[in-house]
Amino acid sequence: MRKLRRPAYRFFIVAHVASSVAWLGLSLSLLVLAVRAVTASDAGDQFAAGTAMDALASTLSLPIGAVAIATGLVLMFGTRWGPSHKWVLTKLVLTCAAYAATVFALLPGLDELAALVDPDRVRTVDAGVLYGPVVSSLIYLGSTVLSYVKPWGRLGARRAPAPARVPARSAR
Repeated sequence: MRKLRRPAYRFFIVAHVASSVAWLGLSLSLLVLAVRAVTASDAGDQFAAGTAMDALASTLSLPIGAVAIATGLVLMFGTRWGPSHKWVLTKLVLTCAAYAATVFALLPGLDELAALVDPDRVRTVDAGVLYGPVVSSLIYLGSTVLSYVKPWGRLGARRAPAPARVPARSAR
């Protein structure tokens, strides 16, 4: 793929950052609501938290995640930060794993939570509802760090040998 021209690069980088930030914000919101659902002593609060989690995740998580992955792929193949960089591949693998976990674990679990909670009586909500938002928030924060720190090198790149140490000499 050819390198992106400046207007296209700007569009895709803004779309990527915006969707990634939205995904992190959604994940943190789900975490706050999950804590509320698990610890609520009021049935109405628990019901509101549980149904809000389901509504937010089922409406927003898949499109936001898809945009983040798609724009990330365009940037990966359209800029110098291609698939030969370890941090880029790490971000891609983590993001795809988070997306898959959302599809196959988080959304079905939130459907069950929404069916469990009752506006008339408090139910015992398994603390496992916290795991998805905690893990995804850590993944998205880790990806943010990778984007800015850009650690590691290229795949298959050899490190230059360290220069030989020369003993310090005194001017005396």
